[in-house]
Amino acid sequence: MTATLIQPLTRASEEHLSETIAFNIRVMLAARGENQTSLAEALGIKRAAMSMKMSGKIGWSVVDLVNASRFLDLSVDALIDDSYMRQMQTAKNRKATGNTPMASGELLRLGLNQRPSD
Repeated sequence: MTATLIQPLTRASEEHLSETIAFNIRVMLAARGENQTSLAEALGIKRAAMSMKMSGKIGWSVVDLVNASRFLDLSVDALIDDSYMRQMQTAKNRKATGNTPMASGELLRLGLNQRPSD
């Protein structure tokens, strides 16, 4: 059996993971018509602590991740999966690039100065 060394997460990786968890929780709360307050109650923490977790000011404990996954009826893997967040960012970037009036900041001027016809 070969021992495998695991590299610790970098600060950037930790921040990305925290953003991913918060993004996935926000999406699932919205999809279920729930809010952060109801999740905070389910986790047994104060609303302020939930807000700090969602903003990345404090980290998610393993217990909180498990309890959040149970509340949302998801696996912990689903909460830490960043594929949907990356897909949304790619779509957002795609909209903001290219040689289109919207991407270049120009306003479309379709019919703004038209006069009524006789």
